[in-house]
Amino acid sequence: MVIKSGENKAGKRLVKFTAIFLLLCLSSVNFASCAEKLKEEDNKLNYVNLDFFKRFNDELLIKYIILGVNNNCSLKGLRNKINALYQAKNMEVSHEFPTLSVGANYLGIKIPYVAIPDQGFRDNAFALPFMTTWEIDLFGKRKNKIEMKREDINASIYEEKGAIISLAGEIAGVYFNLANLEEQINIQNKILNNKKEKLRRVQKSFDNGISNRMELNKIKKEVNLEEIVLNNYKKQREAFVSNMAYLIGEAPGELYEVSNIQTIEYSGTVPDKISSDAVFCRPDILQKEANLNKAKIDIRLARKAFLPDINVFGVLMLSTLTPNFLWKGAVAYLVAGANEQILTGGRRIFNLKYKKQEYERLLNEYLDTDLKALKEVNDALYDLKRDEETYRNNLDNLNFEEDNFIRVSNSLNQGVKGVIDYLDKDSEFLYEKSKTLNSKVQKFADLISLYKALGGEL
Repeated sequence: MVIKSGENKAGKRLVKFTAIFLLLCLSSVNFASCAEKLKEEDNKLNYVNLDFFKRFNDELLIKYIILGVNNNCSLKGLRNKINALYQAKNMEVSHEFPTLSVGANYLGIKIPYVAIPDQGFRDNAFALPFMTTWEIDLFGKRKNKIEMKREDINASIYEEKGAIISLAGEIAGVYFNLANLEEQINIQNKILNNKKEKLRRVQKSFDNGISNRMELNKIKKEVNLEEIVLNNYKKQREAFVSNMAYLIGEAPGELYEVSNIQTIEYSGTVPDKISSDAVFCRPDILQKEANLNKAKIDIRLARKAFLPDINVFGVLMLSTLTPNFLWKGAVAYLVAGANEQILTGGRRIFNLKYKKQEYERLLNEYLDTDLKALKEVNDALYDLKRDEETYRNNLDNLNFEEDNFIRVSNSLNQGVKGVIDYLDKDSEFLYEKSKTLNSKVQKFADLISLYKALGGEL
């Protein structure tokens, strides 16, 4: 319907109708709730389950985990990704609104006098058109697209949660290895001093013709081997220090303060069995579920592609074709209708089949992730049980070696045993102590593996 300039009041009524129509369109659309937006200051530590790490009774460990979660650059990138997806969803929501545009145009026209006599039209004029378009979401297509964006956000949030849990576990693992290496270096220095003292005494015996060359060469070789072990410990410590700096978002620098590994103990209860339902709290499984939900919505959207699009288009144009830029010279029209594609070469059918295949692929990925989660929980639980037994056996052996060392020390004081026997027994005790600490850290590593396998719910 087109209304041209004239004295009738139909044009004014159409202008009012257009204005009311725009207001109704705006009132029919809901903006995204502000509470839905993920804010930058949201506490990411809620994902970590700090209660688990507090069972190790080490404040320094908690300190490094908090630093890593707050400063790690990779985690910041994931938070930026989530915020970007929120904006992408808001962009999709904005398509529910009608668009309104205005232009300023110059008109140079000639209207035959014989066609429209005595109307006072001008040959040169300016036009001010207001144009509005709106796609009516009668079949819920736009709603489905918004739901897909929400599932993208959910998947990204679960991705961030999984990364935070993994980071916390990795920081804890590096911390325990650093604490262990500090003590291992101390132990190794004591062993090396024992070997050097033994070498000094054997060298003296050799110089006096008491010991032979083979015995001297043997102890020299032992000293060299212990120095190699010490150098390897220092090299490993430097690698862990650099890794710790990277994880907590700092440049490599000085050594980090760690507690004595001998004083760190896990005070929590080690579970004997875990329900298989516990894996459904894992972020990677929840992320796969979000992807599945998105694929399901995508199939519905592919089906709705066979339905028509319903659009509204309206124009209100004011111009100086008539004198004084009057309402009687306005042109306005409003068009509403449905648009249906008749022939697309089978694209919509192929697209629907593609979406179904994509859904089946994601379903198989979800099932594979589920089975992998069960495997990881089972392996971590079994390793923890076996390594717990190993650690306790090593503790017993350490007590035996300590008792033997005390007896040899008493014998030395009584003049029954020599200094070399004392040094050898001290080294054996230190070897056993080193082995015990390694098994202790291995137990901690199994606890962290179980923590990550359960999605932080340990």
